[in-house]
Amino acid sequence: MSLQNPTDLLNEPDLTGQELGDYTVLHRLGRGGMADVYLAEQKSLRRKVAFKVLHQSLAEDPSYVERFKNEAQAAAALTHPNIVRIYEVGTLNSFHYISQEFVDGQNLKQYLVQNRAVSCFMVATTLRQVAAALHKAKEQGVIHRDIKPENILVSDGEVKVADFGLARIRNRKKKGQQDLTKVGMTMGTPLYMSP
Repeated sequence: MSLQNPTDLLNEPDLTGQELGDYTVLHRLGRGGMADVYLAEQKSLRRKVAFKVLHQSLAEDPSYVERFKNEAQAAAALTHPNIVRIYEVGTLNSFHYISQEFVDGQNLKQYLVQNRAVSCFMVATTLRQVAAALHKAKEQGVIHRDIKPENILVSDGEVKVADFGLARIRNRKKKGQQDLTKVGMTMGTPLYMSP
């Protein structure tokens, strides 16, 4: 799998202000290697959601689309207070999207940059909640494989694990389905990978 060319991100459309099905896209919250995340309003339920959209430059590659769907399926199978809930996955106007719980806070990296020194209580509370989320995932046969500060969301002392895009789901392979990870392929964030 080739990495996305950074200049492709410049060509990705900004969906701010657009109506996509039941969603009104309000503004971009962040940008990752595979997708942009927007704050959106789900009109029928009058709730704010995080609306994750696969980059158009990747949407033509079936392996990226499969990985994107895999993320939604991996997280949707998990019900736990420390895991971001998935509401819906689909395609609208050629945009592949995941509608998920909006956590009104910041990721752990942002929190650490803003607060520099954190209390032992904050460290212990965060570790306990992340461990509880990962334990629940493991019980369900899901291995996250990309735990890093950017994928841990913090809001008023509550911690939620997000982004199951590289997750491995045990015993999920269907007949004729190929693995999304190949031998010799490295996936994840190098800074946070074990040696």
